Amino acid sequence: MRIFLGLGIIGMICVGGCATSNPSTSPSASTAVSLFTATDRAWIEINIAMDEQLVPMLNLVDGHTGSAAVRDLGKKADASTKSALLDLRRLHDQAGLPAENPHKGMEMPGMVTSSQITHAGALREADFDNYFKKCLRDHLDQTGRLALGEKSSGKEPQTVSLASQVLQEQDHLSALVH
Repeated sequence: MRIFLGLGIIGMICVGGCATSNPSTSPSASTAVSLFTATDRAWIEINIAMDEQLVPMLNLVDGHTGSAAVRDLGKKADASTKSALLDLRRLHDQAGLPAENPHKGMEMPGMVTSSQITHAGALREADFDNYFKKCLRDHLDQTGRLALGEKSSGKEPQTVSLASQVLQEQDHLSALVH
């Protein structure tokens, strides 16, 4: 059911006009932007929002866990998330997407919310560890579903390649969370 929700969100975004281009761009920029389909653009924006919402949760790990394994998981997830964000932001710029992300703060499956971050901030040791792993697992499950959607429906080669990388990293981190 959740995969259909994730794909449905991408579909709604596509219908909502993500494929419009900026008329002030040069012909070569317009050509580059046109390589990004509505699916590619939606995937980029949604993943930026999801990863940006995860970062504050990752920032809590060192101060709230007493577990070396959870600390290591947090470091790996942090490095993976920040690396993906660099690539996503580069693709965001190449695609000519607007500065304001329409998905920022959107509540959807796997999106870490402000209330979850607040709740996690009040937890320590095993309680924090369990909650953090649940939130990370939900995030990884959703980003994996979205990456599968991009791989099957996306067209821009760099974006499809990044979706493949996200899936590999998601598999690696998911094995550590479970």
